[in-house]
Amino acid sequence: MFKNIVLLCTILVNTHGVPQYNNEYWAGRWFPHSASETDQNPLVLSKKSHSHDHGIIMGKEDSSCDDAKTNLAIDWFMNKANFTCLDDKKLFLPQSIVHPIHTVEHIPAAYSAAHKCMNESIEYTESIPTFGTHRPLWAVYGEYTFVPKQRWIHNLEHGAVVMLYHPCANKNQVKLLKSIVKSCLYKHVITPHSELSYDRPLALVTWGHRLEMSKVSTSVAVEFIKKYALNGPEKTTKDGQYSWMLEERSKIVSDLDDTNLCPVYSNINMK
Repeated sequence: MFKNIVLLCTILVNTHGVPQYNNEYWAGRWFPHSASETDQNPLVLSKKSHSHDHGIIMGKEDSSCDDAKTNLAIDWFMNKANFTCLDDKKLFLPQSIVHPIHTVEHIPAAYSAAHKCMNESIEYTESIPTFGTHRPLWAVYGEYTFVPKQRWIHNLEHGAVVMLYHPCANKNQVKLLKSIVKSCLYKHVITPHSELSYDRPLALVTWGHRLEMSKVSTSVAVEFIKKYALNGPEKTTKDGQYSWMLEERSKIVSDLDDTNLCPVYSNINMK
């Protein structure tokens, strides 16, 4: 089903410009920053240390760091543009001639994303990040009026699928994609995201993967979820703690582990 998708693969280089393909060892010098940027990531020598190098304990509500209630505006600036259409909706109409783009980012197995408390801002170089520094407390699974990427990236790390749509995107297309995601797995987060483009105002994101779309293809969306959901480096079914602007909690599809992904679309063959 992906034969019509443009595949863009990120090749990472170290400080000497040499491509790196070692998925076990990561010296903390070439990923995820370029040689010109200051490297602030912890040194990781093996996958065994992965669960101990965040620096700040995940999932622990702490008013001095992150309680999912205090200083939340630092991540989304109380801006209605995050979830309100302020542009011409005609610019975002679905186009059959605009093919989906599936972007793959190589993330070393030893990489461990840092946690930052709410007294520090977190910025990303990508408009739709698939990994990176995030908040210690992740979002409750479900659909939101708006949830910032500093939260849902943590959900990606736990194997979730995050559905993004521009506030101006076609409502029927948004409704269709929501239906697919909700019927495919429990571990999902749905939120508007104003940084999506005119041409592709819809997206599905997992750890290291993003699928940007102009028009929803059920088969392409389902195949993406079946292939790339649940692939985050941290395996936990524990729900999140952040629930501000949550509209609807996720419902269990097969079980908490999402053992059977997209069961209502079992007739769609994987390729």
